[in-house]
Amino acid sequence: MFGYVRINKMDLTFREFEDYKGYYCGLCKYLKKNHGEVSRLSLNYDVTFLIVLLSAIYNPKSTVDEEICIVSPFKKKKKIINEITEYAASMNILLSYYKLEDNLIDERGIKDILAYNIYKGKLKLAYEKYPHKAELIKEQMKILNELEKEKSNNIDKVSNTFGELMGEIFSYKNDKYESDLKRIGFNIGKYIYILDSYEDLQEDYKKGRYNPFKEYINKKEELKSKVDRLISISLGILCASIDNLNLQLNRGIIENIVFSGVYLRYKNILNKGCENNVQ
Repeated sequence: MFGYVRINKMDLTFREFEDYKGYYCGLCKYLKKNHGEVSRLSLNYDVTFLIVLLSAIYNPKSTVDEEICIVSPFKKKKKIINEITEYAASMNILLSYYKLEDNLIDERGIKDILAYNIYKGKLKLAYEKYPHKAELIKEQMKILNELEKEKSNNIDKVSNTFGELMGEIFSYKNDKYESDLKRIGFNIGKYIYILDSYEDLQEDYKKGRYNPFKEYINKKEELKSKVDRLISISLGILCASIDNLNLQLNRGIIENIVFSGVYLRYKNILNKGCENNVQ
């Protein structure tokens, strides 16, 4: 369900791209060091955006260095780590664990069973650091699962539930930024859930899995128009909330993601086109 919040590489400056990859690599390294090698399998761009955004707002002291890794064994890569990296890594673990738990309710695939048992051992550290967030995520996933078991075709209700979950994750602190960050997270969550459901409709239908758009299986143009409208509304609110923050740090990267990368990502999927310049 993740991986829909991406950059448009061609519209970033070289330095902006290096910084973005630095946050991504920092998260990857932090996950490996604190949650084990397997935790890096859940690494995604949506959580990287969380780091970029919260770092821009709170401007924490960051450790910046370079090192090689298995993906780039011959060239050192920039790595940026700060207190937001630790928070995002914990949220990444919690999201992955409860999503796997939800998957096992739907279908007990061997891969999901193995991954679930591995992540179960990684949950303790993240839960102990953020028990309140963990319980909120768990509760929203429970509500979402109940809606899915009911085979709800109310896309607003199911996407709003995932939006509430993401809103809690994005609201890092109880401060003046909380309402805008909740609104940003909420609309990112809606966007992710709606686009994921749209993209997976054919496969879900073939495999008999839940999908809120099943009634549109033979109404492709009608569904395309509906999804386009719903996502356009959410992205409009998302962009307005970003503007309210009046950010300076990481501004180019954030605007690239919300005004270009996300837009291209959803339009490409909506039109079943190629990936273009989205990384």
